[in-house]
Amino acid sequence: MIALQNRLTRYSPLNDASWAVMENLNRQETTFQAREDIIREGDTADRLFIVKRGWALRYRMLEDGRRQIVNFMLPGDIFDLQALSDLKADHTVSAVTTCDVQIVDQGAFLQTLSSSATLAGAFWWAAVQEESILREQIVRVGRLSAKERIGHLLLELRNRLSAALGREQDTVALPLTRADIADALGLTSVHVSRTMSDMRRSGLIEEDNESVRILDKSRLAQICHFDEDYLHIRRPSSPLLDHQNSRANMPR
Repeated sequence: MIALQNRLTRYSPLNDASWAVMENLNRQETTFQAREDIIREGDTADRLFIVKRGWALRYRMLEDGRRQIVNFMLPGDIFDLQALSDLKADHTVSAVTTCDVQIVDQGAFLQTLSSSATLAGAFWWAAVQEESILREQIVRVGRLSAKERIGHLLLELRNRLSAALGREQDTVALPLTRADIADALGLTSVHVSRTMSDMRRSGLIEEDNESVRILDKSRLAQICHFDEDYLHIRRPSSPLLDHQNSRANMPR
């Protein structure tokens, strides 16, 4: 659970005691093969999933077979928090690569959060980040050009992977097919290939097997209107849901 710990400590200063609560959480580890469904649309959402290793994607499939990828799950990501409301899954999550996933019972997760306000605050911040990513996806698909969409997605994945690994990444492991990128960005596979070729010729990126190296982050960010603040990676000034600090700051 190192990736999850790296990610959560970006949001809240988790001490050893707080993390020990999470380590003691009863969870089942399962390996899903590439393109195997982890969650299917219509399944009862009564469990949460933590990505330990590998990539997954969340999508909706239309009746005519067209697919819209909503977002990508990376190491350290937790889904589906809608399990806390006993809803049915309204989407499918499928493994992109071989994916080690830890499955957590809804009740056990809620009990863990109730025992640590600091941990609850960190997960709340992670939920805020996911909501922000979904908002940015709407803007990305609705208003950006093909080059801007692809560049924006690459920078987002680069920043999220850096948070999970605990160190800055210029090279992004990218086990996605052109069809995956196309279905995430409202493009065709051919358009994605042509645009990425143009980005290579422009000196913005390099590709090597299943990885992309971003050569000029500042220039690419300017081109695609990327502002990392929406990812909420920087730690807030005080721990979220810190009841002790909240009481101390209340007017008397």
